[in-house]
Amino acid sequence: MAEFKVERIQLGKVQSLRTQGYLDDYGGQILKEICTKAIDEGNNRFIFNFSGTPVINSYGLSILLDLMVRIIDYNDGKVGVTGLSRMTRKALEMTGVLTLAAEFASEAEAQMALDV
Repeated sequence: MAEFKVERIQLGKVQSLRTQGYLDDYGGQILKEICTKAIDEGNNRFIFNFSGTPVINSYGLSILLDLMVRIIDYNDGKVGVTGLSRMTRKALEMTGVLTLAAEFASEAEAQMALDV
């Protein structure tokens, strides 16, 4: 199995987290560590770019949902997602993630909406 990676990019006031690989328990822990560090640094606007992540399992979804609640509810933040495959979109819809975060066609579109 390929290694999971997260690239963290600052886009104005927004943190873009670009994932690469299968978001499972291992990938979820990596994403959680990177996102938690960004939150602890005072960031509260995030784009999760899943264009490099074709599959998210139940453990990855639970971590993602936990991060969304932490960003939005506990830090008065905003979250956008982009780069969803048909499969990842369905998983995010079923778990309620897409009721918390807006889906955007591109990272640039998400940045424009969140960088206000």
